[in-house]
Amino acid sequence: MSEGRILIVEDEAIIAREIRHALESFGYEVLAVISRGEDAVPFALRERPDLVLMDIMLAGAMDGTAAAAAIREQLDVPVIFSTAYTDRETVERVKPTTPYGYLVKPFEHTHLRITVETALYRARTERRLRAQEERLRQAEKMQAVGTLASGVAHDFNNILSAIIGYSEMGLRRAPEADPLHKMFDRILRAGVRARSLVRLLLDFSRPAATGGEAVDLRAVVDEVLDGVRAALPPGVEVDYRPPAQPCLVRADPTQMHRVALNLVTNAVDAMRPAGGRLTVRLERHAGHAPGQDPPGPQVVLEVADTGRGMPAEVLRRACDPFFTTKPSGEGTGMGLAIVQGVVRSHGGRLALDSEPGAGTRITATLPAAQP
Repeated sequence: MSEGRILIVEDEAIIAREIRHALESFGYEVLAVISRGEDAVPFALRERPDLVLMDIMLAGAMDGTAAAAAIREQLDVPVIFSTAYTDRETVERVKPTTPYGYLVKPFEHTHLRITVETALYRARTERRLRAQEERLRQAEKMQAVGTLASGVAHDFNNILSAIIGYSEMGLRRAPEADPLHKMFDRILRAGVRARSLVRLLLDFSRPAATGGEAVDLRAVVDEVLDGVRAALPPGVEVDYRPPAQPCLVRADPTQMHRVALNLVTNAVDAMRPAGGRLTVRLERHAGHAPGQDPPGPQVVLEVADTGRGMPAEVLRRACDPFFTTKPSGEGTGMGLAIVQGVVRSHGGRLALDSEPGAGTRITATLPAAQP
C-alpha cells in the first residue's frame, strides 16, 4: 500500500471529492480538502503534509501559485499543481515554486497516481541526497579541523615542554617562602592543564583506526563504572545490568575506554547538583534491520541521564570540537567530539537524543567482532 499524507487545495467541490476518493483508494491519507489558499498555508505549516495537490485558480484572496510559494518557503514539501490552464503565461508563473508535477484537468486516475508516486519518490530521494551531502561536508570539515589541530598540537607541545621544564627548574631553585615559588607553581599548573588539552587535540586528530584487537565492551564498562561509582555526587543512582554474554568489538582498547568514560562522566555532570538516574545499557544484536548502519551484528552502548537535557540548538552542536556549555575553565568541549571520532573511525555511529527537562540519551553502535 502507498504511504503519504496529502493536502488537497481545490475550490471545485465535485473535483475535490473525486481526487480525494482516488487518492484514498490508492492508500494515501488525505489530511483535508481546503478551498482557499490563505487557509491552506497555515494548515500546511501546522500539519506538515508529505505532499500538497494545489489548484492554481482559487476563489479566495490567495491563488494557488502564491499559496504554493508561501508553503515552499517554509516547508520542504513537494507541490503538484492541478489546473485546466496550459497557457504559457500560467506555466511560467508557477515555475518559481519548483512544482513536482503539473496535472491538466480532466486527468485520469492512473495519471494522478503516477504523478503523486513520482513526486513523493523524488522528494525522498532529494532529501537523502541533501543529507548525504551534509554528512560529506561535515566529514570534510572535521578532517580539516583534525589536520589543523594536529599541526597546532605538535607545535604547541614543543612550547609547553619549555614552559613546564623551566617552571619545574624555578620551583626547585626558589624556596617555598619566596613569592617566586608560588608564581612558578601557578605557571607549572597552567602548563600541565594545557598539555592535557594538547593530548585531547592529538586524540581528536588521530587517523581512523585500522585493525585493532577483540575488546569486550562489557569489561570496559564494568571498569569505568567501578571507577566512577566512588566519585558519584549525592543523589545519583546507577542502573546497569551487565549482559550475560561478552560484547566484543574489534578496536583500540584505550579508545573504547575513553568512549565509555566520556559518556558516563558527561551524563553524571548533567545531573549536578540535583542528582538523578544514570542508566547504562549494553547489548549485542545478532542481526540487523534493512538499511541499518552499520550492517551486520553489532554492539550497542547506550548511556542515559535524567539531567537538564539540551535544547535543539545545543544538541546540533554537541559533537562540535571545542563547543561546551560549561563555564570557562570547566570543560574543553572535546569530549563528545572525540567520542564521535573514535566511534566513526571504528565503523560505527553515534546518536544523540535530548530535550530540555527530559534528560539525554547517547547511543554508540559498533560492528560486533566474532567471539
